[in-house]
Amino acid sequence: MRFRLTTVSLTVSAIVLTVVVVLIGASLAATSTPRFCSSCKSHVPYVQAYEKSAHAGVNCEQCHTQPGPFFFLTSKMEALQQPIAQLTGDYQKPIVGFVLNQSCRRCHTNDQMFRVIVKNGIRVQHEHLIAAGFLCMRCHSTTAHGTAVPPGSRTYPSMDQCLVCHNNHYTDAAGQVATARCDLCHATPPQGAQPLSHKGSSWPTRHGSLGILSTCSACHTGKNACSKCHSGVEMPHAATWIAQHGATVKADGRKVCSQCHDTRRYCDTCHQVKMPHPSGWIGKHPATATRKGTDTCFNCHVVANCQACHAVHAAGDPPAHKLLKGAPYLLPASASPSSSALSGP
Repeated sequence: MRFRLTTVSLTVSAIVLTVVVVLIGASLAATSTPRFCSSCKSHVPYVQAYEKSAHAGVNCEQCHTQPGPFFFLTSKMEALQQPIAQLTGDYQKPIVGFVLNQSCRRCHTNDQMFRVIVKNGIRVQHEHLIAAGFLCMRCHSTTAHGTAVPPGSRTYPSMDQCLVCHNNHYTDAAGQVATARCDLCHATPPQGAQPLSHKGSSWPTRHGSLGILSTCSACHTGKNACSKCHSGVEMPHAATWIAQHGATVKADGRKVCSQCHDTRRYCDTCHQVKMPHPSGWIGKHPATATRKGTDTCFNCHVVANCQACHAVHAAGDPPAHKLLKGAPYLLPASASPSSSALSGP
């Protein structure tokens, strides 16, 4: 059977090919709309929030796929498994999306991003942030979907984010220091706005673990900015603090520690025995060491501390015998190595 190329066959082939291309294009366009996404129950809250946002009218794929026809097609192929996942319930919960900077830059051009923007009294210049490699989502993850975004993934423009670089310490590739000068960002008074983190009820007692020291020093610039509140104690604690803090507590009391620590329980995590040691402790401590284990002792002491007393006594007074307040060290006559020689046969 011979195939004959005729005008009719070419026309039919062209029509079929056109119809196929149109159908594929229409399918790709239809499956890139919020209406199509909301056909899945899990996506309904996201679509509802999106419809009220400034991004309403922007197709989902413009944000949630990397720019370029290849990435668009591969994302569509990956999405073919979504209907099955929705039917079986086998999908990530909560749903967390990701948006690359390249996707944002489809609409937000250099003309928009590289100029100074002033909003709500805050001045910002995104050019430096982009050059430093910051992701748009670091501050704007809720822009399109609002509170539908899971709480742990919500990010907002905040002073804490700015101070990651603007702390008088960070230096860019050109050697320029990112200053923490208030009027750099605060276009209108009050320029010393309080960061959101400081408004939490737990901030006064937990800021040491929740804050970032380099961001604290952006505003708290005094040499003794920390110690003036912490009763003169160096903050953060020096590397030798664990071994030396006993002297501070003895001089100033536990109130120094109670500003941050629950001294009724926190101290006991290391000190399994009463602190400071009660009178008569030297004679009683072997029983405690046997009962609780020597690991308790080594939270504060080193082996040399033990050896100061637990040494061979034949050489004379042990190094730490002065702890017994001058009690003379004398070997019993019967134990003296020369007693038998002196007494004779």
